[in-house]
Order: sequence, then structure tokens, then C-alpha cells
Amino acid sequence: MIRDTPLLRETALRLRAITHSVATAPSGLYVLCYHHIPAAWQARFEAQLRFLGRHGTFVDADRAADLVATGGAATGRFFLVSFDDGYTDSCDVALPVLTALGIPAIVFLVSDWLDAPPVSAGRRDGYMTRADVETWCEAGLQIGSHSATHRNLKHLTPDAITEEMTRSRHALEALTGRPIRHFACPWGVAGRDFDPASDPALAAAAGYRTFHTTRRGQARSAADLLLLPRHVLEPQWDLYQLDALLGGRANHAGH
Repeated sequence: MIRDTPLLRETALRLRAITHSVATAPSGLYVLCYHHIPAAWQARFEAQLRFLGRHGTFVDADRAADLVATGGAATGRFFLVSFDDGYTDSCDVALPVLTALGIPAIVFLVSDWLDAPPVSAGRRDGYMTRADVETWCEAGLQIGSHSATHRNLKHLTPDAITEEMTRSRHALEALTGRPIRHFACPWGVAGRDFDPASDPALAAAAGYRTFHTTRRGQARSAADLLLLPRHVLEPQWDLYQLDALLGGRANHAGH
């Protein structure tokens, strides 16, 4: 009820931010998941990244996986910036901020949407084009898979899931000339959107090193690689909301 009622949610977050802070968050890898980055919120998005950068180290997806695999994530606080779906504003609005700040990031693309975006998108430029992907890669940023068609994995057979994962990886590798080793599950809620007992293993068999979910939390050990938690964030949020959602209990009252 709190989550679905804006006023109650806002009150709960403000109260939690009094006693929680990113500065005292537990060690581990924090994967940040954004979707749209409207131009109107570019400055706030930048402020969020600057704020997080004061309390941890930004890493790319490969370095993040290495840290989790070796247990190194438990030695500090690390942030991986990710974008789902491949909206055009990831390239037009977010990319200039990332480049200016020197922050690595990964965008998880739905491979079929590069040539045939959803009808509901309205305009064709709602999603990244092949040229946008080239621009993103030339900036030194990474590409991951968000499946071939963005279907709910829970509704598919194991063979269909494997086809979604494999076809997307092959298409994105052909486009970028790079290995595609990171997969983000569409929607990403265990039990509702994927089967945690089988689907991450299918991703590993399809050639992926990581399987990203939307469960909040931090990754610290190799056991997390195929069930990576991610924090879904909105670029318009104030910094206290990051304290409330990512932070650990503050060491002193009145934070």
C-alpha cells in the first residue's frame, strides 16, 4: 500500500532517510537500473551520480562480475550503472553525463527492437538505433542483452527461453563485434517474471556470465552472479531517496 500510494511512499522515504545514508551502506556491488532519462531531468541524474561517486567506486559490468566472482565486492562499495530497454535518451541525455564524469555503464538492449520497435513506442526514435549503439560503444560503454523480444520468461518453455537469450546475444555480438556476456531479465521479479531455479542456469548455458534481476540488495560473492540484485531508480529523485533506498543505518542521529 505504501509503495502504491505516492504520499505515503514519500513520507516513508523521508523518515527512512533520517536514519539511513549511502555513506554507511554495506559493502558490495550495487547495480543501478534506469529506464528513461528525460532531458528535463538530466541535471538531477548527474547530481545522483556525483552523489554516489562520493560514497563508492563506479565499475563497468565486466569489472563488477570479477569483483563479485572473487569476493572482492565485499571489500568496498561499488556501483554499476545500467539502463534497460535501450531508449534513445540513454544515448542522447545520459551518455553526455556519463562521458563528462568518466563513469562506465551498460545498456541492456532488446535486440529485435533495433529494427522493429514496439508499436506502442509511437515514434521510431523512441529506441536506440544501430547508429546509436555504435555511438554508445565508441564512447567505451558496454552492451548487454535484455532478450530478443522482451517476453516474460515465466510464460515460455525452456527451449523458447534459450532461443530468446541465444538469438539476442548473437545479434548484438554481430552488431557490436564484442562479446555479450551480461543478461538482464525483462521485469526481473523472481517467481513472477522468471524461474530462479532454472532460468539463470539457462542464461549461463547460453553464454552469459551474469543474470540481472530487479531484487534490491547488493552482490558480494560468486553465488550472486546469476541472481544479481539491482536497484531500479528514477532520474528525478532527490538525493534523500537514494539514502533511503540504498543506504545503511546512519551512525548518528540527525543525518
